[in-house]
Amino acid sequence: MSTRDQLAYAEGRMAQPLRVLLLEDLDTDAELMVRELKRAGFDPVWDRVDTEEEFLKRLDRPYELILSDNTMPSFDALGALMHLQRRRLDIPFVIVSGSIGEEQAVALLHHGAADYIMKDRIDRLGSAVKQALERKRLRDDNRTAHAALETRTKELMLSQERLRALASDLTLTEQRERRKLASDLHDYLAQLLVVGRMKLRRAAASTSEPSGSQLLQELDNILQDSLQYTRTLIADLAPPSLQEFGLTHALQWLSENMRAHGLAVDVQVKADRINLPDDQAILVFQSVRELLLNVVKHGGTNRAVVAVETTPTELRITVTDDGQGFDSAAVTAPDAASSRFGLFSIHERMSAMGGRFEIHSTPGRGTRASITVPYWPEPAATPESRGSRSDEPRRKQAADSLTGPAPQHPRKPAITRVLLVDDHVMVRHGIKTLLDGHERFQVIGEASDGKQAVELTERLQPDVVIMDVNLPVMDGVTATSHIHEHFPQIVIVALSVHDDHQIVKAMMSAGAASFVSKGSVTEELYEAITRALLDKDPLPSVS
Repeated sequence: MSTRDQLAYAEGRMAQPLRVLLLEDLDTDAELMVRELKRAGFDPVWDRVDTEEEFLKRLDRPYELILSDNTMPSFDALGALMHLQRRRLDIPFVIVSGSIGEEQAVALLHHGAADYIMKDRIDRLGSAVKQALERKRLRDDNRTAHAALETRTKELMLSQERLRALASDLTLTEQRERRKLASDLHDYLAQLLVVGRMKLRRAAASTSEPSGSQLLQELDNILQDSLQYTRTLIADLAPPSLQEFGLTHALQWLSENMRAHGLAVDVQVKADRINLPDDQAILVFQSVRELLLNVVKHGGTNRAVVAVETTPTELRITVTDDGQGFDSAAVTAPDAASSRFGLFSIHERMSAMGGRFEIHSTPGRGTRASITVPYWPEPAATPESRGSRSDEPRRKQAADSLTGPAPQHPRKPAITRVLLVDDHVMVRHGIKTLLDGHERFQVIGEASDGKQAVELTERLQPDVVIMDVNLPVMDGVTATSHIHEHFPQIVIVALSVHDDHQIVKAMMSAGAASFVSKGSVTEELYEAITRALLDKDPLPSVS
């Protein structure tokens, strides 16, 4: 229908076409209804039926209105309405009856009739039909709008899921690049600085001129500051505890790191280890760090608690503080001024992982924020199981490959036999040169990964193993645990560019006798080995 025709209908200059089905057994009453429709401004195109069979045949046609008598010899209005309901047809249905009780009329309206007209008041038919058709138009408009709204809602939800996935992918890509950069800093720059300091210390020992010694000391201080700054960069880019030992150790590391911000964090972990895929562990760790930084910035308190709980299906980490709190009603609204891992971002990332983020805060009563992600606690080959001291089953299985009982180790000879384990050739060469300067030490072998270290220890039976922490194939913690279990008489001295508490604790728990930072290896390695040997077996040969 054109706009011009619609205006003409509205002004009464044109009759409105109307496809009508008449359910009436009397021709005279049918003609009366048609005449009344024409008088009301309609141009009806109509069919008349009076049986159920004929009525059902006509329902496939596009009628716009049904006018029905209440009772006919073989059919009635209620039966017709029931058929419309079963077929889910929304056709205005007006009852035109000679006699109908009030209760019956109400029942018919309840079953879908639009109105009812008494035949002795047929002049009301036109207005009743117009109202029924208008209500039908409104229902159609509502259905169209609702369908459009559902379609748009689905599009928005799909877009939101895509944005969440994109945000997570961008975050993970960033974290991978940060980890790669941290690895490059550790594997190259930090090792070069370590070797540079070792060589510089050797040069300083052979220089007797005061001015030269002072200059070398100044250079040594510069290298030491550079090495310390490199450690800080590595930790900020990718915490070594997360890379090496998993989420549990990383949270402990984070607790210590927060002290520099004036925040004392109590980490409460109710699980020996947490097996999360690397990508998820990164997102969870960054989220917890962001929550703690929010406490530092906005909490107005110097204490916080991080509680870690697991169930058979979920991992929940709750960050609680007793600070000044805030109105949490708008907490998930995106804020352009917030940091990358703001509260809104945490919410979106947890949703993308199939988890959730909840925060409760009241002004003056502190804040409680929790992140929950799907979790399956069965053992898995993750950093948590590779590096954690609690992973005894995996270590025992690998240790069992060292068949046969451990041979009795002889008393230490005058020469202390040393096995060097480090994946950097320059570092091994530097340490070997350093030990060669002491007549009591002899380097009998070198290994570039943890697996080689275990194999060479079994074959060479050294007195001392100098073990780097960050190793390929098998990490230093696992290799130390294997060696200490089968050869407890061998002294193991741990080395690492990183000297944070969690790494030291992990190595000492695995069986290392002492720990030396690579930045201090020139000054401390000889003393650490000597002290460890004395503690193990105080013989004159090493006194």
